[in-house]
Amino acid sequence: MRATASLLLLIGAFLAGCATEKSVHIPPETRHRIVLEALGQVGRPYRYGGATPEGFDCSGLVQYVYAQAGIVLPRTTREQYAMGKRIDDDELEPGDLLFYRFESGPVDHVAIYLGDGQAVHAPAQGRAVIVASIDLPYWKKRFVDAVRVLR
Repeated sequence: MRATASLLLLIGAFLAGCATEKSVHIPPETRHRIVLEALGQVGRPYRYGGATPEGFDCSGLVQYVYAQAGIVLPRTTREQYAMGKRIDDDELEPGDLLFYRFESGPVDHVAIYLGDGQAVHAPAQGRAVIVASIDLPYWKKRFVDAVRVLR
C-alpha cells in the first residue's frame, strides 16, 4: 500500500512538472505579433549597429522585433545564437531564428522565420529590410542553424 502511494505521488509530481513546462510556452499570439512586427519593418534601411526603425542591422532587427512583443534578447547575432535551442528545419515555426555564416566564425547573420518558407532579413549596407525565401540558393548555401528562443 505504501509503495503504491509513493508511486502515485511520484507520478503526480512528474505530471505536475509536465504541466508547469507547458505553462511557460509562448502563446501563438506572441508568435503572430513577432511576425507582424517583423513584416512592419520591411523597407526600413540597413544600418550597421542599428536597432531602431531609423536603421537596423540583422541582430538589431531581431532584438527590436522581439522587444515589441515583450521578449528581451541579447544584442549580437552570436549571443542570440547561443541562447536558443537548435531545431531541425522541419520543426520551424513563425518567430524562430535562422542563422547564417558569411565570413569566419560560427554565425554572422540572423533572420526571423515568418512561416511558409519565408524570412525577414536586414541584409547589408545599402539595402533595406526584406522578405526572402529560405530556399533561395543564396541563403541555403550560407545557412547554419535554426534556433528557437520562444518556448
